[in-house]
Amino acid sequence: MLTFDLSKIQLPDHGLMLDLGCGEGRHVFAVMETFPNIQCIGLDPHLESLDKSLEGLEYFESISNNQTSFLSGSAYELPFNDSTFDLIICSEVLEHLHEYRHAIDEIFRVLKPGGKFLASVPAEFPEKICWMLSKEYQNQPGGHLRIFKKKSLIKDITEKGFIFDASERFHSIHSAYWWLRCLFWKSQDSNFLVSWYKKFLELHILKKPKWIDFIDRLLNPILGKSISFYFTKK
Repeated sequence: MLTFDLSKIQLPDHGLMLDLGCGEGRHVFAVMETFPNIQCIGLDPHLESLDKSLEGLEYFESISNNQTSFLSGSAYELPFNDSTFDLIICSEVLEHLHEYRHAIDEIFRVLKPGGKFLASVPAEFPEKICWMLSKEYQNQPGGHLRIFKKKSLIKDITEKGFIFDASERFHSIHSAYWWLRCLFWKSQDSNFLVSWYKKFLELHILKKPKWIDFIDRLLNPILGKSISFYFTKK
């Protein structure tokens, strides 16, 4: 489940990308497929997620013509030289970081001039509903530390030296799932509505029925769970 439209960017052949906070590698694998000549690096501090990404790599590595690797590391001290990458993706990560502006500084440092920076965070309205419905959602270990406002985050990033290109929202039908989880937080694993809606989302992810896609896209501008930003380094 991606939070960016990779068809909206262009990359140099045989360039280099970094997925910062790569998790289990979903955006790395998407870049491998869309830009098969790009070398991809995924970085994450969580070893369990990296183990999953390596398992996925065994399946996906044949779709790429270049090398892909996964590393453990911190967003506050990226282990790369200045102006290394043509593309940096940071999906659903900044809301977890205490010093997110420091991470943006590091992203700017290791991105090449003219390089692309794609960032996504939970959209303000759906996230506010989650916080209103459940204090446990707010306070879970490793959870979201803040709710970003669109204009405020664009200002934070452009002040670092980036040019704002565009934004869009994704995954509107996921908003209701998280609202249900928050509403029935203590019983969510056994709640009928949560279980039913999870199966509905799995149907969309695995089968992609056109009617669900249509509803999702129709509601994205209002209810999209994630808001995604496209930036270029000056």
